[in-house]
Amino acid sequence: MSLLNIFIDQIMALAKDSQICSSDPKRTHGRTLRDVWPPGCGLRIERSAMWFPTLKWIYRAWRYRLATERDEIAFVRSHLGPGDVAIDIGAHKGAFSYWMARQVGPRGHVFSFEPQPVLANRLVQLVRGQNWSQVTVENRALSSQEGVATLSVPGGKPSPGATLEPRDVNLCEQITVPVSTLDSYFADRQVSAIKLVKCDVEGHELEVFRGAAQLLRQHKPLLLFECETRHRQDGRLDDVFRFLIDLGYRGEFFRQGKLTSLQQFDPVIHQADPENAAYANNFVFTATA
Repeated sequence: MSLLNIFIDQIMALAKDSQICSSDPKRTHGRTLRDVWPPGCGLRIERSAMWFPTLKWIYRAWRYRLATERDEIAFVRSHLGPGDVAIDIGAHKGAFSYWMARQVGPRGHVFSFEPQPVLANRLVQLVRGQNWSQVTVENRALSSQEGVATLSVPGGKPSPGATLEPRDVNLCEQITVPVSTLDSYFADRQVSAIKLVKCDVEGHELEVFRGAAQLLRQHKPLLLFECETRHRQDGRLDDVFRFLIDLGYRGEFFRQGKLTSLQQFDPVIHQADPENAAYANNFVFTATA
């Protein structure tokens, strides 16, 4: 794995100097992506303007798998297989969608929801470049009601912190985005059993789940979601947990690499300092019946 990290870093270094992004052999010093990209990597690399974005995508996906989201990506990969259906809510730059698509294969399907237009459009291009018909990218937010809503984007540029929750207008760009509920979205779509839902919506989790109550009752998918007191307006998480428990779910959280019963979770202890290695903000809920 460490060798793979080194390899990916070298690929990024080559791409960033813009030499390898050209199809002109003179500019690449005789090198092409075919020379440095390993067989069986699962990506199509064509001579197009999407070379560099595709490299960044695979780099991000592997960085998530090997470093920043190791437990969560491992969970996704171990619970999805060929033919499964998965949902990625808050797809951002597509790292989770990438692994979901690889796991479910052409017989399965991944629905990726991303409300930020720039990120959604880029993900559409990346998916199209791979000829991945098993991925549908939706440029919309999810909540408990349909319509339009204000998305707060920190810093005014594509951000993992974008949310439908109220934020300081002086620190965020406010954009209007279309909003759906999962229940309404899938009401007229024929899909097989939905196996897994990943949700990262920066404090809006309860509203997303409220808008998916029928889907959760019917399909009973595994839920993998981020939930933090600092993102919630009232600083509480118990209403999110209680809603899911009332639907027949059992909760766990990732505690230093291991899934631990929700009964042992204490936000005062486990979410006191985001910089602490013991910080815990990712949860898994499993239907019990």
